[in-house]
Amino acid sequence: MEKNVLKHPRHLKTLLASSVVVLLAACGSNDNDTAPPSRVAMDVVRTAGGEVRAVDRLGMRSYFAIPFAAPPVGERRWQAPAPAQPWTTTLAATKSAAPCLQTSASPFRLSGDSEDCLYLDVHAPTGLGPFPVMVNLHGGAFNTGGASVYADPSPLVTKGVIVVNVAYRLGAMGFLAHPTLAQDGAAGNYGIMDQQAALKWVQDNIVQFAGDKNNVTVFGESAGGFSVMTHLASPGSKGLFQKAMIQSGNYGNDRQLSAAQMGAVSQSIVDTAINSARAAGVTGINCDPGAVTAACLRSLPDPVIRTYLANAISTALPIMVPSVDGKVLPKSVKATFAAGENIKVPTVNGTNEDEYALYIAINEAGRRAAAANFDPANTSFSLPAAGYAPTIAGLTAGTGIDVNAVIANFYPLSNYGSNPATQPSLAASSLATDLGFSCPVLRTSQRIAAQGSPVYMYEFRDQTALPTVGVANGNYYLSFPQGAAHSYDLQYLYNLGDLRNEERRALQTAMTTYWSNFAKTGNPNSGGSVPAQWPAFTVTDNRVLGLDVASGGGVKALTSFDADHKCTTAWGRIVTF
Repeated sequence: MEKNVLKHPRHLKTLLASSVVVLLAACGSNDNDTAPPSRVAMDVVRTAGGEVRAVDRLGMRSYFAIPFAAPPVGERRWQAPAPAQPWTTTLAATKSAAPCLQTSASPFRLSGDSEDCLYLDVHAPTGLGPFPVMVNLHGGAFNTGGASVYADPSPLVTKGVIVVNVAYRLGAMGFLAHPTLAQDGAAGNYGIMDQQAALKWVQDNIVQFAGDKNNVTVFGESAGGFSVMTHLASPGSKGLFQKAMIQSGNYGNDRQLSAAQMGAVSQSIVDTAINSARAAGVTGINCDPGAVTAACLRSLPDPVIRTYLANAISTALPIMVPSVDGKVLPKSVKATFAAGENIKVPTVNGTNEDEYALYIAINEAGRRAAAANFDPANTSFSLPAAGYAPTIAGLTAGTGIDVNAVIANFYPLSNYGSNPATQPSLAASSLATDLGFSCPVLRTSQRIAAQGSPVYMYEFRDQTALPTVGVANGNYYLSFPQGAAHSYDLQYLYNLGDLRNEERRALQTAMTTYWSNFAKTGNPNSGGSVPAQWPAFTVTDNRVLGLDVASGGGVKALTSFDADHKCTTAWGRIVTF
């Protein structure tokens, strides 16, 4: 038969045509079938809203700037996301849409921001699907960031998963909860509603991109990780994903404000913004502090929104997380998990070994910039010894701990090298990392394990990770090494720049294999070959996978995470979940 076909092109043509018919029939089968239809991500894909055209790049098919909701502008400010209007001309964007309005003075804020920002990017493999889907919720402290940062997820996509990068409203536009904005008794958390709208868009459309809508993993780092925690606690997210990955996202478990608290803070934020704007001569403000209406808020001129409202919310809420609005979140994330009411799915939960070093670095970089001094040998810009205890006191305010006793018993300066100039920075980083990230992650993993859900915990430990803060013209100018600081794991999941050596590239291969294996099967060990078995985290076996370059110890299971981060000894009373 094969020989006859090869000898007769007409027969080959007929056979190929028959194959196309079979493939088209498969593509037209019921999307609700147990076995998803075989598909490929086509050059032009028809979504529910209209057609989008791919850009073939880096072994992927990328579809940029797809609207998943209507622009949240004008009357749509501070409203739940509305459906996007259909379009008739094929969308053919070649890059991500403008990021949502950026607030705060963060060094990570993006340029070219816009209120018209509810778009997502789909990056699909070029082969035959259906493919598991990974929906990335970006970080940035809920006030900066966007999809463009993650525009090259080829290290993940080329391992057989679709990556969807989602934009959502930030800062005041995403989380202000002024009482006059209340609908159905709730205000705020518009950014989380945007994320839910994007997850629903995935359910409605991803099959057209060769994705499996019944195999969706929601994941994210920092604010993206806390967003994942929020979805695990939000009734409105039930059924929108089957697995979850939380990267450095357990930092705000005790910081969620109640609806009443967030309402009062929001009133103060708006009043401050209006007063400041008027003092600066801004016109077009149609209401007075204390007498604000929803219509007035939605008519505020752009300078008030971009500058004065952004500054006011960043000052009032320096660490912003979603509030307990009563609708998106009926209870806090912590209370929801404690009551066992969270969504129970296989979960990856992890942290970086030196999370808080990033924030110590940002402060030193700011002092150096103000003085135009970028000589790392000049340590006068480091955190001074006299500033160590006050820094920790600010971080632990309201906990009732004895700062001096904790420092003396667990984090004395003498434990952090022989250079007195860098000891305070290293000590403060270690203490704040343990208190704010490491121990909350551990307690969250213990809670998930106790509920019976599969959970895998990791610690990113690469001390050679390339820093993003403290670098100018390729030179590092800070006085202390940041190590495995907050967000420095992202370069191992996405191509953010040249990793510069083979052992970092090997770690990138390992991490993206674990991540894509988990997205495919719910088990990071099942699928592509991995350098070491990642043990499940259980109630009786609190093993954690250390992710490190070979020269730092490589990828291996750790048994001393609790002791290393003093979670029971120093923080047993303070950090619970």
